Amino acid sequence: MNVLDQIDSIELKVRQLALKMERISKENASLRTENQHLKAELDRQKGTVGVLKDKLESTQRALDLQREEEPEQSAKLREQLDQYIKEIDNCIEWLHKY
Repeated sequence: MNVLDQIDSIELKVRQLALKMERISKENASLRTENQHLKAELDRQKGTVGVLKDKLESTQRALDLQREEEPEQSAKLREQLDQYIKEIDNCIEWLHKY
């Protein structure tokens, strides 16, 4: 193999490497964007979980106060509390996926 063939071979490898690097850079940029979107969604879901926890605590306090006074109202609050718990569980399950 002469010097010109070696130079051509090196040039070809450099071009291939440059193309591969460009593809990887584009993929990296895409993954960074996706990561930012997922982080934003995670923050949104954490906010939702926080709101639901606040509602749950509020409902639990109200339930405790009314449990003895109004059994019928207590049952309604228990149903509402169960619904909040399901929503929180769904959010937590979603958070564990990401």
